[in-house]
Amino acid sequence: ITGLKANEWRTKYMKTRWGTCNIIAKRIWLNVQLAQKPPVCLEYVILHELTHLIEKHHNARFYGYVAKFMPDWQEIRARLNNLRLDAMN
Repeated sequence: ITGLKANEWRTKYMKTRWGTCNIIAKRIWLNVQLAQKPPVCLEYVILHELTHLIEKHHNARFYGYVAKFMPDWQEIRARLNNLRLDAMN
């Protein structure tokens, strides 16, 4: 729905992040622990990482784009982060 596309995506275990994006290679990494979360949390992380392909920094433009495609992103992010990553280990 965004028109953005990563060249590649992979999963791995990460202790401190839900996802990462290499904007040069257009590669997204997703934390395997997202499989334990509701699907909307995975959708948020994918949208977040794809948005980095057009805006590197977490600024107003970045969050404006995220909000365009997921107006309730703040609620979803809060839900995702209520359980701290380090508390799951």
